[in-house]
Amino acid sequence: MAVGIAGSYFGSVEANIDLIPIFKENEIKKHPKSFLRFSPLVVKKIAIAAPSATKLMINGIEFLMPANSFELAYGLVDIESLKFCENTSVTITYIY
Repeated sequence: MAVGIAGSYFGSVEANIDLIPIFKENEIKKHPKSFLRFSPLVVKKIAIAAPSATKLMINGIEFLMPANSFELAYGLVDIESLKFCENTSVTITYIY
């Protein structure tokens, strides 16, 4: 039995823009009958590739990427907000 649904995002991000609503909108476009029409999107697992030393905020807590990748295990944190502190290029995969 599956424990989540996978999604991804790649491209440029703008500083201080919450990506979770963007992820939700993209998922609803791909799956118009999704439960997300009536529920919030809560990311359960995430992997991010971006330039080393990129700063990001997860649920209001700032993180510094020590290398060009960052990952949180499934269920470790319920991610309800994801913002980058600067404009940058990213590749993100997530499970919700």
